[in-house]
Amino acid sequence: MQSRFSLSLLILLLALALTACVPVAPPSASQPAADTQSAAAPAAEAPALTTPESLVDTAWVLEHLEDPNVRLLAISGNQESFDEGHLLNAIYVNLGENLTNPADSTQGQILTQEALGEFFSGLGIENDDTLVVYDNNNNLLSARAYWAFKYYQHADVRLYNGGTKKWVADGNELSVDAVEALPATTYVPGEADPELRTTGEYVLEHLEDPDTVVCDTRGPGEYAGTDVRADRGGHIPGAINVEWVNTVNAEDGTFKDLTYLADLYLKAGFTPDKEVITYCQTGVRGAHTWYVLSELLGYPRVRNYDGSWIEWGNDPSKPLE
Repeated sequence: MQSRFSLSLLILLLALALTACVPVAPPSASQPAADTQSAAAPAAEAPALTTPESLVDTAWVLEHLEDPNVRLLAISGNQESFDEGHLLNAIYVNLGENLTNPADSTQGQILTQEALGEFFSGLGIENDDTLVVYDNNNNLLSARAYWAFKYYQHADVRLYNGGTKKWVADGNELSVDAVEALPATTYVPGEADPELRTTGEYVLEHLEDPDTVVCDTRGPGEYAGTDVRADRGGHIPGAINVEWVNTVNAEDGTFKDLTYLADLYLKAGFTPDKEVITYCQTGVRGAHTWYVLSELLGYPRVRNYDGSWIEWGNDPSKPLE
């Protein structure tokens, strides 16, 4: 998928670089997050990126609601939210309970390969099913689920852009009917893809690597160390703060225009020739930015550090700023 967008992305970045009049410095603690209102508009002549197959819209979902090989997965944090209204025939998935590893000493770590196999088998999911993930929180939870499923190499995963917000905004009704359980299957997950995930040790080893840049996707207070959510506050040394919310349209939960997103990350200091490591508190916001960079913009080397600040900030041996 990444190679599909690399050429158009590189052309776009070249056009932006040639037309930029004033160099933009990476954000600092005093200016920690990219400003969605002040980011300069990209050059008019820059070609638009192509929306990838992994991102589907309301029309696509409506067309495939009765497709027996398409499974809608409502990624949520609680059952009550799902029961209040969901897409027809959607399957409830609790991000924290179902897609993380409770045995790991670090909160929020991705579930094991064996656990995914058992979970999907119980849901009646087949290896050749098309999985469509969505949520009611600006694609945040669904991007994390997407990342987890791709980590174990499920072949066809899509993200419904905007999820519940967009579904309602487009004039569709939510269902409150109970969803009939599917017959159990024998789902066999693929091997973990090491190119999608990384560890604190890997991050530490690459802090001085000029070929690697770290993206802190948290809020400005967390980045600056005034909003402390671990034993220590601050950020990974050298990390650039682009908060994940800068990539979405709050009114309908969809991603912002791809050309805008390419400009946002380029001017913050992220270029596709470098490896990008994303992180946040527990790897959820980091997975959202991973999706933007890897799946929407076609950056070829993006890893999500799902240990994130809850691991780094609680480890006194790790450096911080």
